[in-house]
Amino acid sequence: MRNLTVALLGDGLYTWDGGVDYLSNIAGILEYVNSNRPDVSIKTYLILPRERFIFRLFRKLFKVGNDTERINRTIDVFKNVNSTVEIVFYNKTIKKLYDDKGKSLQKKLNELGADICFPVLRAYYTDFTTPWAAYIPDLQEKYLKELFSEEELKERDKCRLNQVANSRFFVATSEAVKSDMLKFYPNDKVKIYAEPFAPVPAKQFIDTSMINVDSYDLPKCFFLISNQFWAHKSHDTALYALKKLIDRGYKDVHLLITGKMDSDPRNNSYSNQVRELSKELGLENNVRFLGFIPKLDQIEIMKRANALIQPSLFEGDPGGCSVFNANSLGVPSIMTDITVNLEAKDDPLICIYRAKDSDDLADKMLLYIDKKHDSSIDWIEKNMEVKSKILADYYMGMIDDIIANY
Repeated sequence: MRNLTVALLGDGLYTWDGGVDYLSNIAGILEYVNSNRPDVSIKTYLILPRERFIFRLFRKLFKVGNDTERINRTIDVFKNVNSTVEIVFYNKTIKKLYDDKGKSLQKKLNELGADICFPVLRAYYTDFTTPWAAYIPDLQEKYLKELFSEEELKERDKCRLNQVANSRFFVATSEAVKSDMLKFYPNDKVKIYAEPFAPVPAKQFIDTSMINVDSYDLPKCFFLISNQFWAHKSHDTALYALKKLIDRGYKDVHLLITGKMDSDPRNNSYSNQVRELSKELGLENNVRFLGFIPKLDQIEIMKRANALIQPSLFEGDPGGCSVFNANSLGVPSIMTDITVNLEAKDDPLICIYRAKDSDDLADKMLLYIDKKHDSSIDWIEKNMEVKSKILADYYMGMIDDIIANY
């Protein structure tokens, strides 16, 4: 049996739900490999950055950029979803004060005996001795320039160029991201591994019947949006679609929305705009903002929804992590016709509508008002077995190839 130590790097990913879900999904597949392949034994670590005590104390005292809440949220997700993954920390440095050239991270990787480290969101250094693979979630700024300032566009481009210059291997969550990287940052020396659309649930998601969601007072008929409150998520399209359904006489249809308010650094007022639009449309009784709720609560609520709605105008993988979770649990998803989403259009649980078209979305929602889906344990486990093999082959092929050719 071959022993393999994999380090998942949380730097830059722990600060947003999609990033945490992505890390958790990878960990879940590695756990599947551990349980189902007799030829390999994998030890998985999640490595998180942590500043030295003096800096953490300074931030706490002066309330400057303290991200303890996000770190704790990530730890909580992994304890509940990927309990076999050990969480460790390395010393994070503030580059404006001191750049240690990645030495603290490399030291931790050496201590763990890591055979590979990924997904690396930052532009680390070419002299790393541990094989690693870089990661770019998407190239949204190339298509939605209006959401970024000129300074932000330049900074993003600079970061992408640094990543491509310093990285030989990349993981991509879709063929669309791979295509964009080849288009905007071509480099013959870079190899990109595009993940297939094969959603698999964490084991803890399979049976959540013990999770008590009575306090949410869930309506009988509701659709769910589980997104960050970022401007490109286009919540307004779903609100307009809901209004159209109510005007057509469907008074008992509801929209539940999860996610942390004021989470878009580019537009902190976006969540308030969504709330205000809901009031303007007279949807107070049909729209509920649940906020940042525990992960297993979110999953149980998702299973009870008529369908998930993903109105996003840009994603790095089909529908983002919310669609990944929904699809793995047998919950239908109604999502926009953006390029990346079309990679999943042949899946029977996927329904495509024209982006920003609330009339088309309303029509698609009608298809699910009286339709029940199968989120039984039996269905989930059968689907999980098929999809897990696909992703296991992808990740193990990628890991072996990078280690052999680093």
